[in-house]
Parts: sequence; C-alpha cells; structure tokens
Amino acid sequence: MDELRLKVMVWSGIYKLHTKNRLLGICHDVYRVLMILYMSIYTAQHCVFFYMNVTRGDVINWQVAVFSLTMLNMVVKVITIYMHPESIDEIHDLIKDPMFAATCKEDEDVIKKNEHHIGLYIKITYLAVIACLFFWVALIIVTRVVDDTAIPPSYFPFATNPWPQYIIATFVETVGSTFWAGFGHMSIDCSVACYYARATAQLRIIRYHLEHLFDNGGAQGRFQYKDVLDRSLDEKFVYYIRRYQYVNRMIDSVSDGFNWGIAFHICSVTTGISMCVFVMSTRDIFSLDMLFMVTIFVLLLLGNFMYCYCGDLVKSESDQVCTSMYFSDWTVVSPRFRRMMLIAMPRWARPIEPRVTIVPISLTTFASILRFSYTLYTMMRTRTM
Repeated sequence: MDELRLKVMVWSGIYKLHTKNRLLGICHDVYRVLMILYMSIYTAQHCVFFYMNVTRGDVINWQVAVFSLTMLNMVVKVITIYMHPESIDEIHDLIKDPMFAATCKEDEDVIKKNEHHIGLYIKITYLAVIACLFFWVALIIVTRVVDDTAIPPSYFPFATNPWPQYIIATFVETVGSTFWAGFGHMSIDCSVACYYARATAQLRIIRYHLEHLFDNGGAQGRFQYKDVLDRSLDEKFVYYIRRYQYVNRMIDSVSDGFNWGIAFHICSVTTGISMCVFVMSTRDIFSLDMLFMVTIFVLLLLGNFMYCYCGDLVKSESDQVCTSMYFSDWTVVSPRFRRMMLIAMPRWARPIEPRVTIVPISLTTFASILRFSYTLYTMMRTRTM
C-alpha cells in the first residue's frame, strides 16, 4: 500500500518523477504545472459559486464552502511541496539509507509491524475517499431527479439544465477531480503520517538496542568492565547516536517540506469540521445528504487525527530514549563509557517534537482542534437561529 501511495503522489503530479529519461521528466514537470493550474481553476469555480449564492441572497450552500476550503487546502499543500523539493528528496534518501535498515530479527519485527500499520492507514483513507465519491455522485444525480431546476454545486461557463450538460458537469465535479482532490490530497496527509510512523519505528529500535546494549558482552571477569572486554560497545553506542540524529534530521525535513501546508491544513480543516457538524445538525439523519456530509466529516477528521496521532507517537518514543539508556545494565561499564552516556543523555532528555511554525503536532493539539471546532459550530448555530 505504501508503494501505491507513492505512485499516486507521482501520477497526480504532487511528487516529482525521478527518471533517467530526460524527455519523460520534462513532460512530467509540465504535467505538474497543468495539475496545479487545474486545481486552482477548480477551487475558483467553487469560490465563484459560493460568492454568487451570497450576492443573490440564496440559501448558503455549506457543502460548497467546505469544498472550497478543502480544495484551497490542497493547493496550498502542493505549492508548499513544490517550493521545497530538496526536503522531500532528503526524506526519501534517509528512508532508503542503510542506517535505517534492520540489524536483527527484533528490528525486522518492528519494521514489519510499522509497515502493516502504514498500509492500514492508507487503506482506510482510500476507502473513505471511495465512499465519499459514491455518495457525492449519488447526491448530485438524485437531487436533479427530484428537482428539474437543480444545478451542480459549482460554477460552469455553460448551461447545465439539459441532462447531457448536467452529466458532463457532474463528471467534472466528481469523478474528474477525485483523483487529484481525493486520492492525491489524502495521499499528502498519509505521507506525513507515514514519515512520522517510520521515525517512530526507528526510535523504538534505538530504544530496544540501548536498553539491551550491555546484555551480550561476553564473560565478565572480576573487576573487569564489559566495555574493556568488548571494544565493539563503543562503536555500537556511537552508531545508535548517529541513528538518532538521522531520525531528528528526518523530522526536521518533514517540517521544512510540509510546514505551511500542514499549518494551513489545521486552520482550514478546523473550520471545515465545524461547517460539517453545522450542516449535519440541519439534515435528516437518514437522508443521502447526511451520509455524504458524514463521509466528508470523517475524511477531514481522519486527516487531522493521522497527523496528530503519529506526531504524538514520535514525541512519546523519543521521550523514552533517555529512560531506556538508564534502564540498561550501565553499572557493568567503565567510568569512561559512563561519561559518554552522560554526554548523550541530556540531548535525549529533550524529545523530538514534530511541529508546524509554533504548533506541536500531538494529540493535545487534536483535542484543541475539536474544542475550537465545537466553538465555531455553536457560534454559527447561534447566528442562524
């Protein structure tokens, strides 16, 4: 599933295609420019439609407002990625680096379990996108069957009253944009969560090896320290220090490559969640409109939860690295080796905390987003009563 995510990111033009064929690379770069242009036009269509509803005094279509925020959110993310290609390349180079490779069976188990969880994140996200697309198409078609004057919830420079034009507009509005707006957009969220999950797995591996660093030091004679008998302990200790530094570099690269995109995502999705809750509170619980808004609500909530949950795992695991070193059998090594540990432990005592600008990516932030979304919902509810 993770390979599928990377392919979707390349096919949708979000990630650059790395190929030795120069012509193919140029064509893909042109395609990426056309993709961002298309998504910008698509976003403008919804913004114009929403503005026309407001100026004409029509009932505000909150679905269009949610779409506009979601599409604008994707455009900002893609522009952020386009502006920091070196950070994305560094992340992928670090993931493929031999430093992150498994060195024993325990490492392989941690990595396999992590890959399983990553695949599960991606599978749930893509299934939610497919469900959203199904209810979206069904809602637009059923609305037109019930009301002959209904139009698609977007601006089109041609009349959409006849059925053939209505079907074309529906295709452009839904199926034609789902690959980029749905799978492409959600793949960005999955990518950030996957990078945090891989960092978490590496920190777990580091913790395990530091805690058991002195377990297999061979026979220990009287008044002899294990690091004196086994000179390879110095190299192993330095190796895990460097591995920790690689994880820190990876998190910094994720912050550099997705910083403003995630920051705007948190702000826009917070508003979108409150809008979804507001719309759902005014709909029949068994209506198709309600099912569609529920799927959008789940997608928005899922994106924020993946960021915050995986980011919180990174902070939690890195916070325990220093404790793992203390729980090791450090009394069997010489004072010289203990001084090396004391130099490293103050750095490990300060956890790696993923953040965007000044906002930490953690479950505490997720809880704050939910509280703020509820506050926005109550404000909108009060103004419409």
